Amino acid sequence: MEDIEIYELASQVLGDITKDMNNGRYAKLGGQLTLTWHGGKKFGAYASTLSDASEPPRHCITIHYELVRQVWRDAEGICKFLRIIPADSDVDKLYDIFGDRVKLPTCFNEEELVRNMFVAAITWVFFHEIGHLMQEHGVIRKEFGPDQGNCSSTIDVQDFEASAHNRIVGREALVSHVTELAADFEANNSYVFELLRHIRSPQFVKDEKRTEVLSGLLYLMVCGMSLLFFRFNGSLPLLPTSDIEGSHPNPLIRLEINIPQIFEALDGKVARAITPHDLDRKQLVSICGKAALSATIYWSMTQTDKHAFDERFLLKGLLSNPVLLEYFQPVVACWDEMLPRVKEVRRFGSPLGLMHFTEQFRQRIKDLVTWGNGPEGNLNTHSP
Repeated sequence: MEDIEIYELASQVLGDITKDMNNGRYAKLGGQLTLTWHGGKKFGAYASTLSDASEPPRHCITIHYELVRQVWRDAEGICKFLRIIPADSDVDKLYDIFGDRVKLPTCFNEEELVRNMFVAAITWVFFHEIGHLMQEHGVIRKEFGPDQGNCSSTIDVQDFEASAHNRIVGREALVSHVTELAADFEANNSYVFELLRHIRSPQFVKDEKRTEVLSGLLYLMVCGMSLLFFRFNGSLPLLPTSDIEGSHPNPLIRLEINIPQIFEALDGKVARAITPHDLDRKQLVSICGKAALSATIYWSMTQTDKHAFDERFLLKGLLSNPVLLEYFQPVVACWDEMLPRVKEVRRFGSPLGLMHFTEQFRQRIKDLVTWGNGPEGNLNTHSP
């Protein structure tokens, strides 16, 4: 597909979502959502609030053309790469842990594989920006940041490459990290229910094929999301650190957090009530893990200097990683502080979209001991 065709497809997909939101949620609020496009070689997007939090919302999402172009090229690249992995090679055998070596859903043709992965990834980016706007994160950052001053009338919340140029620290960095994770949480929830809405439609898929198509779309979605964060991260596997600095969390930390949220949402009672499917918890976890492995293999073998499989890009698991557990100690405390105000200014959305932490997770980070004879005492929770 030529670049101009990619831009046209992205404009159609995101334009339709914008139109639906204007006719629904924003019409009820007396507000408006605008989608704009930005040129230049920047892999990024941002959300703008053009109104006061007490007024009908005037929101704007800006997507850089380079982001959608690169997302399409990455989707093309991974699909081509996975098809040509030699049978019985060391890379091929990595898939044995999942019970088979099938690397791409068989319910879609070559064009549909790329298109569905592309649409999933850019839709998730759009929903992430919506997450910033519906929770008025510009306002939240001003009120809970280091100055705790009055917010300006126009507030931009930058994403993706913006973090590389803004090495903030302290309270400002913490509040920024928390709002990014909160926007991710909203995006995951919105995407899952958008996916279920499509799957439920008999015009989209027949009932007997629903589980197979859902499985395929979930796999492609996780591949696309993983490549988004790998591209954001770059060619080097940055070591996660418990230190909070910069405007965004480490991309690999975000990926580690987001994927479990997706399969947990699909396994929830609400999701199953909306669109019944036959995928149990183990299958959902396996699909997501396999997709993340595929993205890791592709990225490390094609986009890094060594062009070899690098397990440092792999997901490790939140509860077993003392680095992430220590990172979350101030994050959870800050979110608890901000949440009442977020609920006041949040424009719309299901309560399921609000970031939350289970009691088990809260207890795990509370019990974390990284010194002396504690269970994590021999592990360094800071990057070198």
